[in-house]
Amino acid sequence: MTLTLNRRTVLCAGLSLITLGALAPATKAAAGPAGLKTVTDGSFDLPGAMVAGGPRGDEIAKALADAGWPTDRATNVLNVTLLERQEGLALFDCGAGPNFMPGVGRLMEGLSAAGVDPAAITDVFFTHAHPDHLWGAVDDFDEPMFPAARYHISQIEYDNWFDPGIYSKLPEDRHAFAAGAQRVLKLLEPVLTRFTPGAEVASGIHAIATPGHTPGHVAYEAKVGSEMALIGGDFATHGLLSFQHPNWPGRFDQDAEMAVSTRLKMLDKLATDRMTLVGYHLPQGGIGRVERAGTVYRFVPSGG
Repeated sequence: MTLTLNRRTVLCAGLSLITLGALAPATKAAAGPAGLKTVTDGSFDLPGAMVAGGPRGDEIAKALADAGWPTDRATNVLNVTLLERQEGLALFDCGAGPNFMPGVGRLMEGLSAAGVDPAAITDVFFTHAHPDHLWGAVDDFDEPMFPAARYHISQIEYDNWFDPGIYSKLPEDRHAFAAGAQRVLKLLEPVLTRFTPGAEVASGIHAIATPGHTPGHVAYEAKVGSEMALIGGDFATHGLLSFQHPNWPGRFDQDAEMAVSTRLKMLDKLATDRMTLVGYHLPQGGIGRVERAGTVYRFVPSGG
């Protein structure tokens, strides 16, 4: 099956992707341990009906209201991680590019504000191939946005999007995700490396299988100075709900039950090991720590 990508299908697909985004303005940059920072790819607002809809709508609305979070809107932020390494500059995910949603596709602005030349990026690591993480990898001329970089993706994630049955596995309004993933990954093929989750994909960077949001979703455990950090992608997407109600299935996880299992496992690990977490959609730049709060958790941002 083929699908023609146009602005209408992209925008419709973009609205269907939305995770319950962080309810805080996007920051220009946020810093973690030495050498680790995030830069913004932008943000966009969603109506409250998309935040607290679905079977758990009333529970979600109450949880947000009880915690003093808005229920009439959500601001979905995109935090792209930049890691300075002895081997070069690594980027984790690439943002959405200009053709996904208004308000995003601002990664080049974010890198410029951080004083980073795109040509200095040596490696790009994808957590998964949803539009807001992948589509910014190529420019308007279908060339890699980071010309000196190698791009890295899980073999399982790659195979998922090229599965001949992928369209039957997705709701119709997310078919553009598959078409877009196939297009961008094909364009990147000459500089794309595929790996098995669990591998050390580069010196000091290990890929951790975190399936559920997508079948091949990975997080990256990285050595940052004397500390370890986890670049988590989308296993936790909301600064309140993913932590205080981690057993609630996400509306946009491809395998909701598996995503819950992954989230519980990773939150326990982060709280136990006291590792830095970088979340792609978490507030105040997405860098912080996970703490236990009774039988659940809380995300404590480092600040933006």
